[in-house]
Amino acid sequence: LTDIDLHNALTGGPATGHALTTIKEQLHTTPDHGTGYGPLRYLNPHTATQLRNLPQPQITLNYLGRFDYPPSGPEAGWTPVTDVDLGRRPDSDLAAAAVLTIDAATVVTEGAARLTATWSYAAGVLSATDVDDIAELWTEALTALADHISRPGAGRLTPSDLDLVHLDQPALDALHHHYPTLTDVWPLTPLQAGLLFHAELGGPATDAYVVQLVLDISGPLDPDRLRDAVAALLGRHPNLGAAFTHTADGTPVQVVTTTAFAWAHHDVTTAYRPAEELGDIVTADRAAPFDPAEPPLVRFTLVTTGPDDHHLVLTNHHLVLDGWSTPLLLHELLELYEHHADPDALAPVPPYRDFLEWLGTRDVSASVAAWGRALEGVEDATRLAPGLDPHRVADLCAERVVALTAAETDALRTVARTHDLTLHTIIDTAWALVLATHTGTTDITFGTT
Repeated sequence: LTDIDLHNALTGGPATGHALTTIKEQLHTTPDHGTGYGPLRYLNPHTATQLRNLPQPQITLNYLGRFDYPPSGPEAGWTPVTDVDLGRRPDSDLAAAAVLTIDAATVVTEGAARLTATWSYAAGVLSATDVDDIAELWTEALTALADHISRPGAGRLTPSDLDLVHLDQPALDALHHHYPTLTDVWPLTPLQAGLLFHAELGGPATDAYVVQLVLDISGPLDPDRLRDAVAALLGRHPNLGAAFTHTADGTPVQVVTTTAFAWAHHDVTTAYRPAEELGDIVTADRAAPFDPAEPPLVRFTLVTTGPDDHHLVLTNHHLVLDGWSTPLLLHELLELYEHHADPDALAPVPPYRDFLEWLGTRDVSASVAAWGRALEGVEDATRLAPGLDPHRVADLCAERVVALTAAETDALRTVARTHDLTLHTIIDTAWALVLATHTGTTDITFGTT
């Protein structure tokens, strides 16, 4: 309890939470909850002598656990005896096991829980008054703890709660301060780390990773029901509410929060030109930047242009959603809308956290070696415009759409099927040929999804 204000802790102040987290982490780091002490002290000849010469403890605190009575279910196991007084004093000839022994347990009888403690002490060392004073102080401490944890905002994660990242308590407290609804902290995937780097390097105005999709819906639609479906959808996928930030040492992390989702409904049915209003809303939403550190990084906007004409605008940052996942997400959204946001209408979803846990088991050095072999001989990046100043102010993103005819597309599909290729492979090959011709080199590298 070093550096903890004990008076403040005993009165339920902020130091109470500090004391709780400190003791929790100390208990967590004790190997096997301390059960190995007995064998090391009495059975192992190499350690018994060392431990025997150490100062012996004078206090034993034994919490026996929680006992429910009456039992629930056929396999309730042992239950506390309620009709026999087990609190009798030990025989006067029995030596005390320690100067002070506290045996505590929580007994639940008909739904009412009660914490009880039996205090045994060496009568020749402590007086009954001494034990009464200690028991009263202990009761005050328990009361202070109960008062503290019952207050809004009390109870925070500690380092042992996080198994995917390694943070100390000050770093975790800093995240808690900025994200009060924090529920977990995860690492980034390699792709997310690259996306975050580019997003922060270019700034919000030139972020090329803002994606927008407009879903046109014909027929009657209940906006409130759709909003509830969106809420249920985001509840299924907590990773969509993540914030992306850095710890004090620069390590990127994604902070999972329970922040409110971004939803808006615009009814422009009575507008002079509803189609133009829709275009303005979609353009403005597309232009509104995302700050990766401020969730949510996905927005839902419903625009009603007629009694049976609706347009759902999904705008998100690529950090939380990719093109492969978007159709799956929309399918779930429509299912939830059909079933009035009932989460049981959909099969349980594998948590994104499980993927991060699996990714953490991969051999990073083996991956680096594999990429090293693949890029062996490549001396520089493929630069489409090599003369550009790398320190210039980034330009705004412009787009040009090129569409093949249906016949050309069918021809490419036929070639792909004939040679057991995917259309994606053919597109990549064509782009590599263009770059090789334009740059005059055969060592071509480019990113693709």
